[in-house]
Amino acid sequence: MKISRLWLVLAATIGMLALPATAHADVTISQAFAADSGDSCRYGLTKGTLTWRLVSPPTHAVAVSVAGRLADRPLPADPGAICPDDRRFSIANFAVYAGTVVVDRQARRVDNGVVSFQFILGSSSTVARIDRLVVQVCRQAANGSTVPPAYCGRAVEYRPIVTTP
Repeated sequence: MKISRLWLVLAATIGMLALPATAHADVTISQAFAADSGDSCRYGLTKGTLTWRLVSPPTHAVAVSVAGRLADRPLPADPGAICPDDRRFSIANFAVYAGTVVVDRQARRVDNGVVSFQFILGSSSTVARIDRLVVQVCRQAANGSTVPPAYCGRAVEYRPIVTTP
C-alpha cells in the first residue's frame, strides 16, 4: 500500500512540474470580413468569416482561417443589364503580415459567377505571430482582351480582436 501511495505522490509531482510548460491554450476568435472592387457596380465582392487562432499566454495570433465567397458580376441571377459584362474577372487577394513583412498569402478568382473558398494563412510560417490580414478585390482583363489594365478596390485591414481578462 505504501508503494502505491508513493507512485501516486510521484505522479502528482510530475504532473505539477509539467503544468507550467503546458498551461497555454489555443483560443479562436471569429469576425466577419468584406471587400469589393471599388467600382460603382461592385463587379467584384468578397465576404465571409475570419477565424483567428490565438496562443495564450501571451495572447497573439499565429494563424487565421479564411472562409467565404467571391462573386464577379454579372451573375446569371442579375436583372437585366445593370452590370453588363465588362470582360474582366475578379480576384480576391488575402495577405497576413508580421509587422511590415508578408507572412503568407492566397488569392481566389472567378469570372461571371460565385466561388466558395476556405484556407488557412500563417500556420506554416516560421514567424511566431501575425498582426493583421489585408483583403483586396481586383479586376483583371480577361485573356486576349483589349480592355484597359486592372484596377483594385480599397484594401481592407483586419486585426484579431484580443481581449485580456
